[in-house]
Amino acid sequence: MLKYFNYTVNAEDADFNNVVDCALELARATYENTKGADYADKNKEVLTSIAKKSVEGTKYEADFEANGLAIFKKPMVTRSYAVRENFNAIIAQICTAIVPEVTNDVFSRYIAEVHQVGYGETARFIIESNDLFVVNDKAEGILKGVDQPMFDDEITVNAHPVTIDAAIDWYPFAAGIFDMGNFALKIGKSFMSYIFVKVVKGMTQASTAYGAAYSINGVSMNDFCTLRDRVKAANGGMPVIAIGTAAALGNLTLGGNFQVQIGEEMNKVGYLDQYLQTPLLALDNVLVPGTTNSTAILALPNNRIYLVPAAGQRPVKILFEGEEVAVSFDADRTSDKRYGISVEMRIGVEVVLGPKYGTIIL
Repeated sequence: MLKYFNYTVNAEDADFNNVVDCALELARATYENTKGADYADKNKEVLTSIAKKSVEGTKYEADFEANGLAIFKKPMVTRSYAVRENFNAIIAQICTAIVPEVTNDVFSRYIAEVHQVGYGETARFIIESNDLFVVNDKAEGILKGVDQPMFDDEITVNAHPVTIDAAIDWYPFAAGIFDMGNFALKIGKSFMSYIFVKVVKGMTQASTAYGAAYSINGVSMNDFCTLRDRVKAANGGMPVIAIGTAAALGNLTLGGNFQVQIGEEMNKVGYLDQYLQTPLLALDNVLVPGTTNSTAILALPNNRIYLVPAAGQRPVKILFEGEEVAVSFDADRTSDKRYGISVEMRIGVEVVLGPKYGTIIL
């Protein structure tokens, strides 16, 4: 998992930091499928630590020392404003750290840039022109040709609030069986799925804006090389990488050269690591939120391959405003048994039509 930025470490409260760190380890173990035999015990320890920090400084602190997690079965505890505020502060820091970690590594290296600004700030980008100067023939003894100024463009990206309205069941929490690692991971993956869908939509729109010269339907060796060379030349000779789903990249084949094509890596991953001097990198797909249990629509279609420059400015800008996630309780959705919470982030996603990239529609 990637680690873009950490939560706000409390320099005066090592116990608070330890609670957040342990919860993050549970989420990472869930994400990476590395749960050990002691996962349930570690999860209960985290829940106990969260509960202890939540009642710290309240009149329920002594009750917790005597009865432990079981006090969270009591309505007076779960309805306590002070307990809720402490509980929200811990959940907020866990979500702050986990959200950026679950983004796709390939995606973030070659397609999207992640930026973070303070609250109320705007991200500003200068997009340099990629046109070259025209070289004119000049006759002796006459005035020079017309000046050719190169105009750059400036864009700004603003974040806006997006929320997840969820709930935590108090009874499993009080019993020590509420899976905090899975809960934190689901929050992070939900936000990143939202961002992924926005980015894919922007990439599709940008492909149209670039024009027919940077898009082809179907693929052949000649068409692939022509598009790759156009993208390379448009980006100052920068090497080009092909990115798509594993199914899409599997369409880039070497024809009848089976000795090369059907090798160890092709059998393992389903596509070549390189095609006509162009590295191939697969993106992990996500489901469009809201379709998981029905139509199960994948965000990135299996019929598109993007040819992008290996370095330089990436076309998608992802903006996080502020240093942490805001968590608040939802009074209308909170009862004795459930705790309704609203997890809010300020996110902006924009596609910048600066460096050119190519699109293959299969």
